[in-house]
Amino acid sequence: MLEPLDEIAAALIKQYGPISPVAEYLAKIKGAWRGVPAASGSQVKPCCSRLDLYKEHAGIDLREVFPPDETKWDSAKVDSWNWDAYLASAEKLFKAGYPVGLPMGQTSDSVDWVGALFDAHGVVMVDAKDNIKINSDETRAVLEYAKKLMAVIPPDVYAWDDAGNNRWLISGKGSGIMNPPSAWAVAKRDNPKVSENCWTHPMPRGPKGRFVGQLPQFYGLWSFSKNKAAAKDFLLFISQKPQVAKLVEASFGYDLPSFRSMYDLDTWKTVGPPLGTVYGYPPRADEQTSIAGAPARSEVGAQIYNQAINTVMVAKLTQGGEKLDAVIKWAENELQGTLRS
Repeated sequence: MLEPLDEIAAALIKQYGPISPVAEYLAKIKGAWRGVPAASGSQVKPCCSRLDLYKEHAGIDLREVFPPDETKWDSAKVDSWNWDAYLASAEKLFKAGYPVGLPMGQTSDSVDWVGALFDAHGVVMVDAKDNIKINSDETRAVLEYAKKLMAVIPPDVYAWDDAGNNRWLISGKGSGIMNPPSAWAVAKRDNPKVSENCWTHPMPRGPKGRFVGQLPQFYGLWSFSKNKAAAKDFLLFISQKPQVAKLVEASFGYDLPSFRSMYDLDTWKTVGPPLGTVYGYPPRADEQTSIAGAPARSEVGAQIYNQAINTVMVAKLTQGGEKLDAVIKWAENELQGTLRS
């Protein structure tokens, strides 16, 4: 019931370059664009970490690794921020009494960061040709890693909703989360000491790359609309960089366009305190966007995402005490169900 918007997508791509692969995966259905990416409400979920706690207890100066100017990023330092380094720092922060807070429920915050973790390790659940690929060495490796990481995470994360990680950071008990700048923005009001030490920066790198979970929103047009020409003109207008810049500014950098060419907007450089705190929020350098369920057909991927198959696998292994092969077998059965339906 959605009008194809190929001409608008083509015009925007010609003007601003490629659209995020995640946005294309979700909006381009059977070759036709059924939506165009909206900045409003769109987000990625990178690391948001406490500068003071990471420096004191983990010996990592995140502002030095990820300064608020990409031209000053040192590739060796950036590459050193990998999932092994993340685990080592999480263990130190846990020992110091300030664990990182990573949700492990069936919510979007949970599914998105675990999806990025899986992608960074090369895990594919179902490929684009309906082949189930979850029974792999990559899956075993990432689950073994998750078992070590979840051992130094607060045990109540399995019951957190999408606000749980925000509250954890704002309370001052947590050293880091994986979230848009919403937790930092609320901390500015409720706990300024925390907000002044928040630093949003890229996700860790894995064997197959650096991935961040993306949750884009879209504008669409009903196929039965009575004034399609005016609606398409409006969609093209509202998607232009000057209009997007106003949305980004009004949201203190939270709203995220799906075009990398727009990531030079001033808001991400000037918002604070601390100055530049959300500069690393848009994907930069080698960071790629990710969504759990891809590269399966979108209708299959949607079921994988909504059933939170990835986080349930981790929970079965780490909280349920099930054996690794049994967890993979369970996932295979669930994925077969997504293909049948």
